[in-house]
Amino acid sequence: STAWSAPPDEKPPPAPAPSPPPTDGPQPTLETTPVDAEELVILGRNRRGLPEIALEIGGLAHRIELAATARSRQRGMGGRRTFPRGTGMLFIHPDDAPRRYWMKNCLVDMDIAYFDRRGTVVAIHRMKIEPPRRDTERMASYEARLTRYPSTRAARYALELPAGEMDRLGVKVGRPLGLPVKALEAHHRLHGAG
Repeated sequence: STAWSAPPDEKPPPAPAPSPPPTDGPQPTLETTPVDAEELVILGRNRRGLPEIALEIGGLAHRIELAATARSRQRGMGGRRTFPRGTGMLFIHPDDAPRRYWMKNCLVDMDIAYFDRRGTVVAIHRMKIEPPRRDTERMASYEARLTRYPSTRAARYALELPAGEMDRLGVKVGRPLGLPVKALEAHHRLHGAG
């Protein structure tokens, strides 16, 4: 999905470094970033140049892409045809605010959980594929018909996982996930402007 906001003009990201092929499931041997860490353990970069970290969710390590810039948040999972189990995307916003995401150009169903600045879940949704934009449809008309999935409360982070994973992994509203928030905030300060 993509964050529903107008991005500022940005330079394109540098060419991504080669990355390993996508995983088929949770990778329990990945080095996860501890919850109290001051710095993220970056595993590498994906084909789009986004940094990847390992987060433990439901007792399993997941390879998570970080979308910390306005450009990466706007693009999100748009255009991807698969969303393998054991992977996800974490959107890092610069502030705490109500959020609304949509499924613009998204080709697979997915779950989204919003988190406050402490890493506590404030909302969860199952986001469904929308009918694609028709050749004769204006962009404004297409965007106007897309369902918005709100955070309901102020959120700083949003995590997208394959459809059904939030339930399977026991992610629940009102519970902390164990996000390394200090390290995520430090990463955003260093890398979130571009």
